[in-house]
Amino acid sequence: MKKLKFLAIAMFGFATILTSCSSDDNGEDPIEVEPATLSGDIKTNTILTADKAWTLSGLVRVMDGVTLTIEPGTTIKGDKATKAALIVERGGKINAAGTASKPIVFTSNQSAGQREIGDWAGVILCGKAPINVAGGTSQYESGILGADVANYGGTDANDNSGILKYVRIEYAGIAYGTDREINSLTLAGVGSGTVLENIQVSFGGDDGFEFFGGTVNAKNLIAYRCTDDDFDFEFGYSGRIQYAISIKDPLVFDNSSSGASNGIECDNGSTVDVTPVNKPVLSNFTFIGPGPGANAKHNAGVIFRKGTAFVLRNSIIIDHLKGGLELATPKAGDRLFLGESEFKNNLVFANEAAFKANDAGANFANNAALATFVTSASNGNVALTNAAAAGIMSTSLTAPNLLLASASPAKTGANFNDLTGFETVAFRGAMDTTDWTSGWASWTPGTNVY
Repeated sequence: MKKLKFLAIAMFGFATILTSCSSDDNGEDPIEVEPATLSGDIKTNTILTADKAWTLSGLVRVMDGVTLTIEPGTTIKGDKATKAALIVERGGKINAAGTASKPIVFTSNQSAGQREIGDWAGVILCGKAPINVAGGTSQYESGILGADVANYGGTDANDNSGILKYVRIEYAGIAYGTDREINSLTLAGVGSGTVLENIQVSFGGDDGFEFFGGTVNAKNLIAYRCTDDDFDFEFGYSGRIQYAISIKDPLVFDNSSSGASNGIECDNGSTVDVTPVNKPVLSNFTFIGPGPGANAKHNAGVIFRKGTAFVLRNSIIIDHLKGGLELATPKAGDRLFLGESEFKNNLVFANEAAFKANDAGANFANNAALATFVTSASNGNVALTNAAAAGIMSTSLTAPNLLLASASPAKTGANFNDLTGFETVAFRGAMDTTDWTSGWASWTPGTNVY
């Protein structure tokens, strides 16, 4: 094995302790690893090797001009006592390219069976891509992280913050108070030069993935049993995402100060008219809601509000407590009615209303008006009679199989007309007959031994 490469060992607070074992539910044999700790600012190019069990202590920052490389199969544990976070600052890069057989795992430093939601703060990437905040730049959660930490935004749409590929992030995300949270994976002003593929966030204490502006594209994302929203977009995000999964736990945990829990929450910015307009372009998502009788904090499969625009096509949205699609402000409703937004070729079921108009403007004065519009021939959405009608093999919370049954209506009906940058497939939802989660994702992170 390669050893850690850096020039200034002291700044990491490197400590060798005891020999431990590492294994997870992917069936690999345990390997002997020796522990080491990272803390403070990383100021030289650094490699984290798989032969050490790394712990993050406090705020660990990858500074401007520096690349942090993480070998496939490496485990990095966030320290609970210090609310650890990994922050890639503007101009810094992370090169975390795992493989299906050797994913990179960020998890809690608590033992198997003792891990809890919000054990550590999470991973934050900060880039130089545009955001719709006055002045073009901002600082992420300055009141939590401190002065001059996690600045983001700029004018470089092609900015490159590195690679996250075959990565799991578990038990991260802390809600410190109302509108004061850190997410499992925060993407702040991240540019399209960044690679985000095959990433699972699990048991997050706030949002799973949150995009604050930026232009980064992504594919094969999983948000599993997170507390707040699984995918959150605001401040002018304009990237494309294809193939993503949202799975809700019926229980929203009482230690959360967050609001309603949605598969997608999508806003615009400080005002409804601020530009560039928030407009995620999304296709082939599968949203599995918590089902009837879930904690009342559960809300909609997808909610669009404030001044956001959006494109959501070729997806499955089932079994959410209150709504499938919810429009929650007049401007968001107007953008859909006028064709600035799209909601097309989706299969939808919710336990209260598949299509919910909540102060969605004069064009959608009630649920029936919204339903008539989105189920028209030009939009092609279908209201299912129940969750099972989507034809997914299994929506078991602890052992999901999201492949499509042979008779599923989702096997056909996708439409990519006028969409660029997407793979053209016939099916709706995140997968058809190939399970791209196999080998690297984990549905039992609480009992994995690392």
